[in-house]
Amino acid sequence: MTKEDEEYSARIIGWLEKSYLAADERGDVLGGSGSSGDMASWEKRRRVIARAFDRNGAWLDVGCANGLLMATLPIWVAGKGFAIEAHGLELSARVAERARIRYPHFADRIWTGNVMSFEPLIRFGFVTAISDSVAPNRCAAMVERIAALYLKRGGRVILSCYGPGGFITSTKASADDPRRFIAEAGLRVAGYAEHRDEENNLTKVRTAWADVD
Repeated sequence: MTKEDEEYSARIIGWLEKSYLAADERGDVLGGSGSSGDMASWEKRRRVIARAFDRNGAWLDVGCANGLLMATLPIWVAGKGFAIEAHGLELSARVAERARIRYPHFADRIWTGNVMSFEPLIRFGFVTAISDSVAPNRCAAMVERIAALYLKRGGRVILSCYGPGGFITSTKASADDPRRFIAEAGLRVAGYAEHRDEENNLTKVRTAWADVD
């Protein structure tokens, strides 16, 4: 992990523990998961991720926050006829502990660590991550590390980029394209999905995925 990774992580941990924990304390489950708006809009922005799942397998959510996606994505994927076992990796120890309390059945599958230094105990069939997990110029490096150390052979890395309202740290006018970061990591894009706000002509979420040989 580089010095830049460490400095970025320190800033993000401070922000997470100020924003997410405060949201959790006031019962704002969406704010505690990194989103604004209501549950219906949250689901629209997150359901695009389910399109990347096409088989059974163990799944790791990098940046799992309060565990809300861990609880909901398996339900959406089950609707497609597949079963995934949720695991989480959270940068902040305090946020991770709140997730364990909120979802005690996930407690032994939620770890604390930085995706750029954490050594996974098992390998996964699927790993989801967001571009905001690392500094902007480190996104391709994150994809490379996930592909090399986190995934089983034939596993899938799924990268999402959020625009305004999709992830509350985002200040971009529209979401970046994750296909660029996957290509920069030397992987071939296997699929792509997005969620658009047609009324305001904004792309709120872009998700792309690649399989590891």
